[in-house]
Amino acid sequence: MSPFNKIMPKILINQDLSIDESEEVFEYIISGSATEIEIAAFLASLSIKGPCSNELIGAVNSLKPRVINPLESNTDTIDIVGTGGDGLKTYNISTAVAFIVAAAGLYVAKHGNTAVSSKSGASDVLTELGININIDNKILNRCLKEAKICFLFAPNFNKAFKNVAKVRKELSFRTIFNLLGPLLNPVRAKRQLLGVFSDKYLKIIAETLKAHGSKKAWVVNGYDGMDEITLTGNTKVAELANNEIKEFDIDPLKYNFKICSLKSLQGGTPKENAKKMINLFDGEQGSYRNIVILNSAATFLIGDKVKNFEDGIELSKSIIDSGKALDTLNKLKIISNQ
Repeated sequence: MSPFNKIMPKILINQDLSIDESEEVFEYIISGSATEIEIAAFLASLSIKGPCSNELIGAVNSLKPRVINPLESNTDTIDIVGTGGDGLKTYNISTAVAFIVAAAGLYVAKHGNTAVSSKSGASDVLTELGININIDNKILNRCLKEAKICFLFAPNFNKAFKNVAKVRKELSFRTIFNLLGPLLNPVRAKRQLLGVFSDKYLKIIAETLKAHGSKKAWVVNGYDGMDEITLTGNTKVAELANNEIKEFDIDPLKYNFKICSLKSLQGGTPKENAKKMINLFDGEQGSYRNIVILNSAATFLIGDKVKNFEDGIELSKSIIDSGKALDTLNKLKIISNQ
């Protein structure tokens, strides 16, 4: 019997599903038993209501076992990832952060896909930089071991979304699957800097990460809507640490950064964004450098590499200025193409 018969009436009167109900319906969807009409009706209704943490937890319970883990060892990894979909078309910020953090010695399992709302997603800019994103597990493990960073191209590891791909493509709005992608890192990273496209999901995502064993995470959304720590104003943060969630704001002015315009952060094609990243690692000053430093500082805190945000800022600057970030990029390029 289809679980939609009992869960759809609840959703249509704005009642949240339990974890078990959510898990049951996602099991039904990914089994291939659900029709496209059932899937579309469910996703649309859930989007109107708005997913809750129990619904996300149940969905992850169902989907995670079907996401292939390629790691040969149980490495403590960190992911810098966003939902995308903020529509701001910025430079590749989290990808640049990943190289800086890896250059400092943290193990980065960067999970990503092609662009959602920008012209250049993580996989797009990495390909333009000469990094091979379609590699076998042996090379991927070498990347993580030797360069301290690997890129996990979502379609290569997450086969659970295949039964909803057509419906998602035809729907013209964001669904729960936009939130689920960053929660399904194949290597089960236990630390995250995770950006979301709306502040209403900050605590919901943090609660989902807590339920699935994250050690430490920041879930962030800029006041401008950016799924990063922004430089155009303040950023809202839901921090998971010591199994507790607290919320606060990050103000760039507090750390002596100048507020910038959104236009100064907007990128272009993968080729243009790749060139901008190389220029950043070669020492170019400006808003892009500053926003990358802000996000790197937060990532160092999440990875317990520094004791406070100020130390994270200084470490980020030193990694860029010493050339170590560029060295890490080049090392990943070499290994991924062997």
